[in-house]
Amino acid sequence: MKTFKCLVCCFSPALLALSLAACATSHPVESLGGGYEELAHPRGSASASEDMRVSFQYRAPDGKITPIWPALYGVNEVIHSNVAIFVGDVACLSSDPDHSRTTKPRLFAVQAPALPLDITDEILWRWSKMWGKDFSQAQQLFTLATPVEQGGRLELQIEFWTDAKDWPDKAVVQLDWDEVSSIMAELKTKGTVHKDLRWGTPYIAK
Repeated sequence: MKTFKCLVCCFSPALLALSLAACATSHPVESLGGGYEELAHPRGSASASEDMRVSFQYRAPDGKITPIWPALYGVNEVIHSNVAIFVGDVACLSSDPDHSRTTKPRLFAVQAPALPLDITDEILWRWSKMWGKDFSQAQQLFTLATPVEQGGRLELQIEFWTDAKDWPDKAVVQLDWDEVSSIMAELKTKGTVHKDLRWGTPYIAK
C-alpha cells in the first residue's frame, strides 16, 4: 500500500500537467454570449517567452470568425445584445529608452464584425466635464477603466495614478445603452483608423 501511494504521489503531478495541457489544447475557446468569445493562447504557442495571452473574437451565426483584439487586459467583458465592451492591451511608445515600447489598457466598444472603437477618451471627457476636471490631466493620470453592468446600465470603474489631494484615485461613470450607442456612432463618424504598434490590429479612435 505504501509503495502504491508513493507511485501515485510521483505520477500525479505529471498526469495533472498532461491533463491541463490537453484541456488547454482541446478547449481554448470560451463563449461569452452574443457570438463573442475568448481564445486562450498558452505559453509557448507563439514563443517560449510569451505568457498566457487571451484574445477576443466574434463568431457569426454561419461560423465565420472575426478577430477583434489580440490581447485582453484581464478584466471581464460586458456583452449587451450585439455590443461588447472590453479592455484591451494596446502597444504604445514610451519615453523610457530602456523600454521604448510598452502596453497600456484601453477601453473599447465593438459591434462585430465592425472594427473596435477606442472609447477611453470619450469616457474621460464626460467624467472631466461632469466633475470640472482638466481633460488632458485625466488622460495623463488614467490607468484603467473596468466595465460592469449594473441595473441595465453600463458602469465604468475608472482608476487614476495620482497622489494629488484634489484628484480622486477612483471614479465611476454610468451610462445607459443609448448613450453608449451615441458615443459609438460619433466615433465611427469622426474617428480614424489606427493600428496597434505590436500586432497591427486595426481600430478606430480620435
